[in-house]
Amino acid sequence: MAPNPAEEGLGRGRGWAGLFGVLGIPKDPRGIVLACGVVGLAALAIATVIAGDWLGFAYLVAAGLGYLYLQTRLVPTTVWLAIGAVSVLSATGGNPGAWIVVGLSGLLAIVALVPPPEVGGRETSRNPEVGASLPGPLPVPNSTRAQETSGVLEVQSGNGHVDPAAGEAIAAQGDDSPSSASAANTPTLAEGRPDTRIRLRTIGAFAIELDGRDHTQRLHEQPRLEFLLSYLAARAVAAPGAAVDRSLIAEEMAPDISAVSQRDRLRKALHAMQSALGADLKGMVRITSTQLRLDLTGIEVDFIALSELSARIARRRGLVDAKLAEEVSQLLESTAGGEFLSGFEQLEHQVTAGRGGAREVVEQARVAIASWRADLATALAQHLEAIGRPQASIAFLRSALAQSPEREDLARLLVAAYMQTGQIERAEEVRLDYRLSQGEVR
Repeated sequence: MAPNPAEEGLGRGRGWAGLFGVLGIPKDPRGIVLACGVVGLAALAIATVIAGDWLGFAYLVAAGLGYLYLQTRLVPTTVWLAIGAVSVLSATGGNPGAWIVVGLSGLLAIVALVPPPEVGGRETSRNPEVGASLPGPLPVPNSTRAQETSGVLEVQSGNGHVDPAAGEAIAAQGDDSPSSASAANTPTLAEGRPDTRIRLRTIGAFAIELDGRDHTQRLHEQPRLEFLLSYLAARAVAAPGAAVDRSLIAEEMAPDISAVSQRDRLRKALHAMQSALGADLKGMVRITSTQLRLDLTGIEVDFIALSELSARIARRRGLVDAKLAEEVSQLLESTAGGEFLSGFEQLEHQVTAGRGGAREVVEQARVAIASWRADLATALAQHLEAIGRPQASIAFLRSALAQSPEREDLARLLVAAYMQTGQIERAEEVRLDYRLSQGEVR
């Protein structure tokens, strides 16, 4: 059990369903067949011990191992092959009834070879992508998965929107690629996707919304579960849909205990997380016996919206048009509420006392997201400068520059915006801070 039973554990079930969850009784056909075989083996073990044969104790140990590792493939298969081998020796030694046990053991060994089902959702196939432990920084992708990975982020309109009428006159030619043509027929960022029920917010406070209602309170009450989902979200920034080894996550959640205890604690945390998320949300986390992954298909995610829009702009030639500038403006406004997974350091200290490597993964994700926001701010500032509205770009440039202080291109655009709006002193301050020469400022 976890150190604090109120934080996580197995006691959230009710009635028979709760009892089945505590005992680990499977509900899938494969698990039920193997569980029945284990019960039969335990009965055979007891009968053998009563008959005075000490081999019954070995059967009892085998039954216990088979039960504990019911939803794996290696241990049950090994157990039933071993039982079958012992029964062959017994049958050839003058016990013909042992041939029945040989046949049943072989059948159960074949069933044990069938892959166990995923716990977290409806799909049964495994994702071939496996997230490895990355010693270096995560790459900042220039493009992301297409629309099948995630919906488009729903944002609120605000001040500082771009004037479409003025922009159309001098906007550059748009992208002629097929992807831009299909994007024109999809809902804009402001419109959102009406068929999307789930929204994941990671910029600022971590939040999950279902049909417009927040469903993160139970996660906030159990820091270990919030840490687990936050870590999976951070891994998904660089590789959406990629799976992560359970052993890696178990070590991140409890770095200073034995491997056996790490796996046990992760198993209990996953059980508690399924209960905390509920039937409509637990499919977000796909679980197998060896891997975990965050499934963001059909979910509106803020960092994926930034990545996709940044990739669309990178494919264009010249300035963005007024419609795309409006999308950029709204998305930058909606994601200006803070950094990625704000407060994660406190959460990590509460769960692991800062002894794991999760903070580095989150920092790498923050760098990637800040880079996407900087690219969007650059494109929007260039558009606003071209239509004679440099004042409207200052707030976006300052926000992006605060998160990406190494981006001198943002600093040059900010200096130019200050100069064009008569704010000479502020322009000089930024120019001196970044050691920009007069020739570098347009």
